[in-house]
Amino acid sequence: MRRKIATVAAATALAAPAAVLADEGPTVYGFVNLSLDYEGYDSDDSSDDGDLAMNTGLSHFGIRGAEDLDNGLEAIYQAEVGWTYTGDSTGTAGEDKTVTYEGEEYTISSDDNWITQMRDSFVGLRGDFGQATFGRQSAANQFVYDGPGREWVAQVGTPAGALHQSLPSRYSNMVRYQAPGGQTAGGGEVDAQLSFVPSEGKDPDGDEPGDHVYNAYSSYQDGPVSGSVSLWHGQGIATDSDGNPTGGDVSVGSLAARYDLGVVQLGAQVSAQDSDADNADNQAYALGMAAPFGGKNRVKAIVTQFSADADKHDYTTAALGYDRFLSDRTEVRFAVASTFNDDDSDATPHAYGAYGPSSGVTPAEGETQSTVSANLRHTF
Repeated sequence: MRRKIATVAAATALAAPAAVLADEGPTVYGFVNLSLDYEGYDSDDSSDDGDLAMNTGLSHFGIRGAEDLDNGLEAIYQAEVGWTYTGDSTGTAGEDKTVTYEGEEYTISSDDNWITQMRDSFVGLRGDFGQATFGRQSAANQFVYDGPGREWVAQVGTPAGALHQSLPSRYSNMVRYQAPGGQTAGGGEVDAQLSFVPSEGKDPDGDEPGDHVYNAYSSYQDGPVSGSVSLWHGQGIATDSDGNPTGGDVSVGSLAARYDLGVVQLGAQVSAQDSDADNADNQAYALGMAAPFGGKNRVKAIVTQFSADADKHDYTTAALGYDRFLSDRTEVRFAVASTFNDDDSDATPHAYGAYGPSSGVTPAEGETQSTVSANLRHTF
């Protein structure tokens, strides 16, 4: 159940007219996640080796709601932020910041820097035509959990760090259209989206607004079978291996599939990138399984391979996990994961940014990096 907050409090917090909130008051929702991880990572010469650390991978909260309009339309909105209670977005110590307000300077301690990012936040309209939304919305997050990664969200061993290629998790200023629900094809249900991000890319010097980003996405569900295909093309968003803009175009494609046999769920996913940047035509593959048992337990395993265009930058991550479901919304997760790096790769099982590592380690290249993790998480 999603908890409703009082209309008076919501109106104060959002400064919204009472009429907007009268139809369907805003709903508060979120995800609280804390993991205790032993980051047994070998470091380069700039830091100590990894150690015991805590992470708040993908903890977030938000407010969303809707208002009935004329002609069968609904106005919809959502505002969502990520937060941490262990430091910055990866748990490491942040830096103090100075801000100016009404001519006065104030220092914000790193201990108070608990908001880490603006997540999916938008306004839009919904009706018989489908749904149109405008704001900050998912990019790589649209597809990286459609395959075997669904059981590994916000946990070490996730394949998302390899599958996302060079796409960010989200884009701001996105326009997205979603077709009406209930569409069918071949006996299954189809979901379709089209997305557009204007003036996202930049020239190599970063001085001029770039061209645009386009996306088409479709998912399919027919009983035990599900899957998705996602295609992205960005003009002027290419980067080199260090993340520096090169001004070229990038295309990213993903294909994911899942099959539920009852006693075990199988998943597979592949993504590929075609980039104008040198040595950036990469591929990634993930294969996993999850087996529920006893009504409240699940064991799982996943292997992810990143095949880099650049020489000696490949890596493979393998993970084993056990999940215990304490209720419909609370669970404990345990995992052990290792990343086997090629000579010039420094990847860790804490992939995809928000998961860590958090012990201050700078991982060395060419090493096998391993971690053991325990998560307690609650969805509200």
